[in-house]
Amino acid sequence: MKRIRIVISCIALLLMLSSCSDQGSFEDATTALPWEAEATASTEESAKHNESSTSTENSGGIESNASEVVSASTDSSMSPGEEHTEFDPYYEETSEEYPFHQEGYPAPEDWPERYPHGSAGRLEGTIAVVSIFADDQFGTWDATDQKNRARNSRAYYDLRLACDFLTTESAKYDKTVSFLWDWMEHSELYYEADLKAVNLANVLYDYGTIDQMIWTFIEQNVDSEGIRKRYQADSVIYMVYANSPADMNGPSCTRNFYLGMEYPYEICYIQMNQNDRETPPSVFAHEMLHTFGAPDIYWTDIYTNYRLEYGITKDYVKQINKNGLNDIMRITWDPKTGKYLYHSIAQEITDITAYYVGLTDESETVKKWGFEPSQHAQQ
Repeated sequence: MKRIRIVISCIALLLMLSSCSDQGSFEDATTALPWEAEATASTEESAKHNESSTSTENSGGIESNASEVVSASTDSSMSPGEEHTEFDPYYEETSEEYPFHQEGYPAPEDWPERYPHGSAGRLEGTIAVVSIFADDQFGTWDATDQKNRARNSRAYYDLRLACDFLTTESAKYDKTVSFLWDWMEHSELYYEADLKAVNLANVLYDYGTIDQMIWTFIEQNVDSEGIRKRYQADSVIYMVYANSPADMNGPSCTRNFYLGMEYPYEICYIQMNQNDRETPPSVFAHEMLHTFGAPDIYWTDIYTNYRLEYGITKDYVKQINKNGLNDIMRITWDPKTGKYLYHSIAQEITDITAYYVGLTDESETVKKWGFEPSQHAQQ
C-alpha cells in the first residue's frame, strides 16, 4: 500500500505496512523442490568446507561498521564452499572489487525531490534488488546447518522466479523492465545483518522500530547511490529475509513509502517460513509490487482498523472474489488447486495493479468503481 500521506501517529505508520496474509490450503512444504538437491552435499564434504573457512571474509564484500543494534555479519561459516554451485550465495569475491567504504552511505539530502515516492518509483527500467539476510531472536542464517544453506538457496531461486514473473507481466503492457538481483554475480547486492535484539515476525506491530534498524543498517553498509550510478538503476528495493522457525506466525509484509518518512528505502520483509509452510515465490512478487505502489485487493479482518488503499471498497473485493480475479495482489496460491506453487507463479498483473504500479496511465476498473488515482498519475 504505497499511498502518499502524512503520517501523524505511530498507529498510522503501522498501518502503512502492507501484509501478505493470504488464506487457503497450501501445498505441503515437504514436496520435493528444486533447491533441495542443492542441500544434499555429504556431511564429510561440509565438514571439510567448514574447517577450511576463513574468519576474515564477508560474503557481502563489506567490513562491519554498523551500530550495536544492527551490524553486518562476518561469520566465518559464510565463506565459499564446494557445493551449491548453481545457487550458492556463499560465493567467492569477484575480481572486480566494489568500492565500499567505512564511513557509511547516507542518502543524499535532496532525496525527497529526487525520489518523491521513495527508493522505488514506477515499475519500469532497471531495478536493483538488495538482499539482506537477517538473524533475529528466533532464527539465524548459520551456514553450518544444511537446512539454512538450502533455505538461503531457495531465497535465491524464489527471487529469480519473482523477478522473471514481474518482467514478463510488464512486457504484456509494452514496458521493458530489467531486474538486477543476482547476488552471485554482483556481491554488492548481498548482506548479512545481526538483528538478534528483535523478532522480525513482529514487524507489523512494533511501531517502526525494526524499520529504523534496517534503515540504519542500509545507511551504514549499502552504497545505494553507488549501485544506482553503477548500473543506471531507476529504482532500488531491499529484501530482508527472516529464517523463521516452523511455528512462527508473522506474515511477510512491506515497508513502502509515506510522506514524511525519514529514509527513502522501501523494504520487503520476507518470512521464509510461516505456520510451518515455506513461503512461495508468488509472495516475493506480491510484496515487491507494493514498493511500486500496488495496493492489496483482498480484505482481512486480522488487523484492527485495517483499510484498503486508494478508496478500494469491500464491495469490489467481494465481486472479484466471486469472479475469481487472478491478480497477484489478490491471491498468491494456485487458483485451480488452492495450493502454493514453488516452481512457478500462476497469477497475473491485471489492469488495476498495472495502473497503480505505473505500467499504464488508466484503468477501466478504477474508472468504473471511482477509486482514487495512482500516485504515478499525480506526477
